[in-house]
Order: sequence, then C-alpha cells, then structure tokens
Amino acid sequence: LPQGKILVGTKDGEIIEVGEKNAACNLLLDSHARGGIWGLTAHPTKEICITASEDATIRLWDLEDKKLLNKVCVGAAARCVSFSADGEMLAVGMKNGEFLLLLTNSLKVWAKKRDRSIALQDIRFSPDRSLLAVASVENTVDVYDVSGGPTLSRLVYCSDLPAFILQLDFSADSCHIQVSTGAYKRQVFEVPSGKSVSDQTIIDRITWATWTSILGDEVLGIWPRNADKAEVSCACVSHGGLNVATGDDFGLVKLFDFPCTEKFAKHKRYLGHSAHVTNIRFSHEDKYVISTGRDDCSVFVWKCL
Repeated sequence: LPQGKILVGTKDGEIIEVGEKNAACNLLLDSHARGGIWGLTAHPTKEICITASEDATIRLWDLEDKKLLNKVCVGAAARCVSFSADGEMLAVGMKNGEFLLLLTNSLKVWAKKRDRSIALQDIRFSPDRSLLAVASVENTVDVYDVSGGPTLSRLVYCSDLPAFILQLDFSADSCHIQVSTGAYKRQVFEVPSGKSVSDQTIIDRITWATWTSILGDEVLGIWPRNADKAEVSCACVSHGGLNVATGDDFGLVKLFDFPCTEKFAKHKRYLGHSAHVTNIRFSHEDKYVISTGRDDCSVFVWKCL
C-alpha cells in the first residue's frame, strides 16, 4: 500500500482507498452485501452479466475488465434475473412476489407486476420474447404475454407441481418449459396452455434453448455418491452443448462433459466459494463461467481454457 493511504472496508462490501492527508477517496472494489446473491444471467451477445441479491440491488458487471458498470436498487430483496434473447429486456423476480421488467440500456423499469405474495425462484423469457415464465415458492409457474407492451396479462399458470420450483428452461421453439422442483422431480409443460406433458417420446424430441436443470437423465452424473450431504444447487450447460458446470452446498464449482448420463461422472472441481454456490452461468461465447455465492456474497468469474 502506498505511504499515506488507508484502506477502508464497508458493510456494503466496498473497499475504499483514502488519502491520509487530503481524505481523497478511491473506490477499489464494489460488491454485493447483506444477503446472498441468488440471481444471475449472462448477456446473449456481450461479455457482461447481471447479478441479483437480497441486498435489494441488481448489478451489471463487465466480465472482461472485472468491473461494476451499473447498479440499481429495486426496493426489495431480488431472487432471480434473466435477459431476453435479444438482450434488450431484463426481468427481475423478487422475494416479495413482485417482478420487474427493465430496459437493459438504462436499467429503467418498463413494467411491474405482482400476482404472488411469496418469493419468486426463477424467471425466463421465451426465445421469441413473446412469453415470460415466472416460478415461485407457491409451487406454480405463471406464464405472461409480454408481446403487447407494459400491460402484462397472465395467460395461464402451471400448478400441477409437487414442490417449490428450483429452475426452469424454455424450449428453442418457445412451446414448452421444463421445471425442476424441490421434490427432485422434473416436469415438462406446454405453453401457453399450461398442459402437462407426460409422454417421454415427446419430451425426448424437444430441443431446449437453455439447460439449467439439476434433474434429468442428461445430467444424472452430476450427483455425487453422497448426494444427501452435498446437494447440487445449480447447473448450466454451455452454449456449445459440450459441458455442464455445477455449483453445490460445499462451495465447489465442477465441470462435466455433457450429456452426463453415467452415474458419478468424472469431472474437474474448483475451489473458492464458501458454503453454498447459488447460481452458475456460461458467458455468451463460453469464454467465462460465472458463479455466485450465498454466504460469501461474491461473484466469481472463471476463464474457460
């Protein structure tokens, strides 16, 4: 540290360099604080990502320069976040059941809606940007029409679910969603009808736009032998479809081949987080993996070699 400088750490997760004589401040590090980071989404065409935290902020990060570009207070603990396929819109789900749609360029609120009074777990735009699926702790997935402007109309809700929702993904044609639940059961629904799909031959023919489910034959091998002691909390398949990255309750980030159909599959593991990795994503060209933590309130960026 240069002579005459003082380092100050704040409860908001900032590290500030202060001049001893003139009190000039230089912000060295800005981060989330006061609550875990649960929401994470990577931009579809740029090396940037958004994180959403229980500290009631969402933050825009530059993955190349490892810098905070912008932050917005959303007024309540934020639990999930997702870019639209064109990157122009951002959906944020909150712990109080409300969700927001923001314009990515300005992070200004474009629309807001609240049909639930309990935490939202995941939120996703359909690839064609006409639908928005909102998953909650109330064992439901609400599907909204977002093609008609800021007036959001709920088309249907999928309620035949045995437990709260962990993750959801849209199919590439925007006609289906897959839902993984806290009962460790994966289900598929037609949208916007909300009809449950049980025919496995139909499910096997679906091409998924994203895969973040920790459940399914395709990711069977991500579960360790002592799975009851080391729960896998999050997963993400790379855009190239060759790898799946996971986070678990031990703070480990792991990398597997995809599909991962053999039990207890070989993998590479990476240390750094404290207990409970909350979310994980590949950047748009699979150059980086981004992971978020609950107890450490940290965002990690891993370079894919």
